[in-house]
Amino acid sequence: MSLVNNTLDRLPRPTLGRAGREVPTFRTCGIIGFYAALVVTMGGGLLAGRSLLVLAVLAAVCACSFFVWAFLRRWASGGERLILLEHVWFAEACAAAVLWALGLPILAYLDVLAVGLTVFLAAGRTGCLLVGCCHGRPSSVGIRYGEDCASDGFPRWLVGIRLFPVQAVEAAGLLLIGLVGLVALPFADPGAVFTWFLVAYAIMRFGLEGVRGDRRPELLGLSQNRWMCLAELALALWLTRSASGLHPKQQLALAAFLAAALVSCLVVRRAFDRRRWLLAERHVAEVRDLIATESASPVSAANVDIRTSSRGLAVAVSRLGASDGPALLQASFSLPGGPQDVVALCELAAGALPRLAPASGRLTDEGVLLVVAPAGRSEAPLDASLADSLYGTVVRRLQSADGEPAPATTNGGYFDPRPAPPANGPAAAIEAVMSR
Repeated sequence: MSLVNNTLDRLPRPTLGRAGREVPTFRTCGIIGFYAALVVTMGGGLLAGRSLLVLAVLAAVCACSFFVWAFLRRWASGGERLILLEHVWFAEACAAAVLWALGLPILAYLDVLAVGLTVFLAAGRTGCLLVGCCHGRPSSVGIRYGEDCASDGFPRWLVGIRLFPVQAVEAAGLLLIGLVGLVALPFADPGAVFTWFLVAYAIMRFGLEGVRGDRRPELLGLSQNRWMCLAELALALWLTRSASGLHPKQQLALAAFLAAALVSCLVVRRAFDRRRWLLAERHVAEVRDLIATESASPVSAANVDIRTSSRGLAVAVSRLGASDGPALLQASFSLPGGPQDVVALCELAAGALPRLAPASGRLTDEGVLLVVAPAGRSEAPLDASLADSLYGTVVRRLQSADGEPAPATTNGGYFDPRPAPPANGPAAAIEAVMSR
């Protein structure tokens, strides 16, 4: 395991080149991926008996479509965000439109194009692995990113934390999908390889979304990419309708069953989504009131009264610090009887204690989150950067406890993107208490 981790730790680099002109890593991987995909596409065209001239035109159309979609998305949203599935959809739509305009068989050429796309997408995911975008969740096996990647856009609170290399897994899966499609090209019916690409990539991507650690837009509990995966599966099922041998009424009944199953899963997921009701504004306000009430009485660390919120969150508060220093308190948060959602606990703690010190956060073996904050009620709104900094501190300590060497950091061993507090303020007193 250590050999794998050490190998992965040597990979991150936002730029390539030494003693010469440096070039962006992600862009370089994209260019290499395009040339590799072009070679594979031409080879697949020879195997399948397709026109290389037409495939060359389709390759140029797909390349241009990536830039066109990036421009359209930036114009519509006001910002630049790369979502591979969107680019794939747009490239396939453009290629299909060109084939339709030329009067050529669409599915027969999309078969070959799909094989080439897997190579291009795998190269893109390799670029993601090297620069840190589309990263995974904290894991005992994975990759750590440094300050150079943070300066290039990687979340600063995750610097030094070992993350699951989900990008590498997806790249390997894409190459395997492409290899199967390439082998099947000479024998498969038109549209079969393209359908295989849609089904295999959608299933793999849907599953890997569960180990992604970056933030993505969600709707009804599913990420945007998962909804797109479901749409790909629906398209694949529609393309194979004629080969199923089922009557149209039977196909309609089965489609209705699948739709009902999806709706049922979404309803059940929403009903049991502890994170949604745990971080509800009303519950956060309740926890804030509970802490304010408990901190008003002089409770020592040796005699702590544990209170439970209406949503089952256990909260305890005790006083810390010397009598001549600023009044400090330590608060603990836990969800007894079930697995802990560390991200949700950190966000809840940041909402209930807007002035807490991120460096004080730690998670006990029993799953209790402990934080230190100045005494006194604060009505400041939730600061996302505070929750992120707290989460980063907690995970680093967990990984250090598992034998991970502490990363070289600044600002007291954690990363806090907020302005530095005064040297004689409550945060300094918290650090003094923690160092005893």
